[in-house]
Amino acid sequence: MMSDPFLGEIRMVGFNFNPYGWAQCQGQMLPLNQNTALFALLGTNFGGDGVSTFAVPDFRSRIPVGFGTGAGLPTYEMGQKGGAIAMAELASTLAQHAHTVSLTVNGAATLQVVNAPATSSTPLANGYLAIPDDGQGGTFNLYHSGILANGQPAPKINLSAPAVVAAGTGQTSISGQSVPYSLLNPYLSVNFIIALQGVFPSRN
Repeated sequence: MMSDPFLGEIRMVGFNFNPYGWAQCQGQMLPLNQNTALFALLGTNFGGDGVSTFAVPDFRSRIPVGFGTGAGLPTYEMGQKGGAIAMAELASTLAQHAHTVSLTVNGAATLQVVNAPATSSTPLANGYLAIPDDGQGGTFNLYHSGILANGQPAPKINLSAPAVVAAGTGQTSISGQSVPYSLLNPYLSVNFIIALQGVFPSRN
């Protein structure tokens, strides 16, 4: 490694161990009384109780991001963690939209009636509407069996109802399975290490 790194400096290396004087950035706790200078720089930004322990950053399966507030971007505090590797889209996160259903229903009907005076005031099984007749005894006849008194079929005519067209709108049923999808950018895994020894950085 290069000589005299800054104390607390973090580097990426292509080997999978920590050299002497360095620690892997895996979130491990360090004893405060043995690393007071490093604690003065890191504090408890990355964990620990600040009394007897403090933690180094944990870069396992994580991507670093600069702290502060970029123009038009969110604010990130030192040591803040966040993000997810996958998510499922929810109805509450979709852009507002609507699904419209348009439908047209066509209908027509033909009614067969008897062209003869009605003989019954009550509906008959397999009967027909017929020419209204006052009947006898104050009854009002509207129905006919379809058979004349001589046993012959009564004459019939077909009445056609006007065609009806109805239109309407509605909503579709819910679809989708909410299967999570990956949020990961293309990545390459390396080893992050932090200097436990080195030059204490000056603010000047």
